[in-house]
This record gives sequence, C-alpha cells and structure tokens, in this order.
Amino acid sequence: MHHHEVFPAHVLLCVAHHESDASSLLKTAGVEYLVLHAALAAGQPAGKPSTKRELPWSISMEHILQLSQSYTKKYFTSGHLLALILDNDKDSVTLLSECGLSVPEFRAALSQHLGDL
Repeated sequence: MHHHEVFPAHVLLCVAHHESDASSLLKTAGVEYLVLHAALAAGQPAGKPSTKRELPWSISMEHILQLSQSYTKKYFTSGHLLALILDNDKDSVTLLSECGLSVPEFRAALSQHLGDL
C-alpha cells in the first residue's frame, strides 16, 4: 500500500486474504478480500513504494502485538488477532464498516466464536 510502516488495517487485509478462522468469519459476514483491499487502497494517498524489504510496525500495531503477548500461554488464533484489531484500531473498524459490515454484530459473533474455541 506504499506505506513505510505496517498499520493494523494492513494486518486486517492479510488476515482476510489468507485461509484462517478469521478470514472464514469475515467471508461469512460478507467481507471479501478484494472489496476490503479496494476500500483500503481508495482511502490511501498515492505514495512511492518503499524499497525496504521489511517495514516496521506502526505504534498502533505495536500496541496490538503487545496485547497479543498476554495470550501466548493460551491457544491464540487469527480470530484473537482480529478481535484485538477491532478493539484497538478505529481505522480498521471504519474500513470494515465502509465494506458494509455491521461491526457490533460481527464483534458479537466473533466473541461467541472465540468462546467456543
């Protein structure tokens, strides 16, 4: 996306793209990767591609990753990561809303799913 650091919305896009419990939940809720990608790209200013092979985490993504460490002694899935993103990143919530997702309903379904694990 031509940023020089990785934001939670970028991780959300990766979660939606790769087969996982979180991507399945997103698809069931009607969020498709290509729609999510287009919505994210539309909201981004044009920029130059980074020449770096590895990009640093943004401050908001570092915070989410620090929170995820509290789950490392438990079974941690992409659904847990998705829940942390929804709970801690307004931009990702806005992006999903723009894609037609009812975030409160989805968050409730995600909580139920995580409770069933």
